[in-house]
Amino acid sequence: MKQDKSESIDQLNQWLGEMGGTLPARWELLPDIGLYMDQVQTYIDRQVSLYRRDEGERLMTSSMINNYIKDGLLPRAKAKKYSPEHLAMLIMIGTLKQVLSMQNLHRLLPCGRDATGIEELYQHFIDIQGSTLQSKAGQLLEDTRQLSGDVTPEQQHALRELALQLSIESRINMLIAEKILALLEDCDP
Repeated sequence: MKQDKSESIDQLNQWLGEMGGTLPARWELLPDIGLYMDQVQTYIDRQVSLYRRDEGERLMTSSMINNYIKDGLLPRAKAKKYSPEHLAMLIMIGTLKQVLSMQNLHRLLPCGRDATGIEELYQHFIDIQGSTLQSKAGQLLEDTRQLSGDVTPEQQHALRELALQLSIESRINMLIAEKILALLEDCDP
């Protein structure tokens, strides 16, 4: 059964209004005890839930984590336990893996840097994500609030145009990020 369009727009507006509250934990709130693989998967899925398309989707599997280790993007766990540095890296990877290639993730993320470098990058990552979410959600709420209630064909057209604009902006931002990252050297695994 198709969902009522006015309900869909109201849900979109509610989701946009709640986006700012879906940020991953700041560094000081990351678990400081070692987590085992299954705990890591659950924790990361919760931290990057904003990017989940549906409730049942796993955003981080043990195979993925093991591949990140093999590729040198993530250090090996110590005694099968993952530290805050691992968690921070996995949160960043889980967020960025849909828009950046593995090669570009290697260029962007600290690879072999020490814990201080990872902490600084992670804090910066959280700050950028928070300000971007707040800014974009606020802008989109202004654009979509006028569309609640019965959706006319003109409003449907406006929503399509908005989705097209966002898609083009995303692709252009991705292209620019790729060009910038191409200037950087890969970290040695």
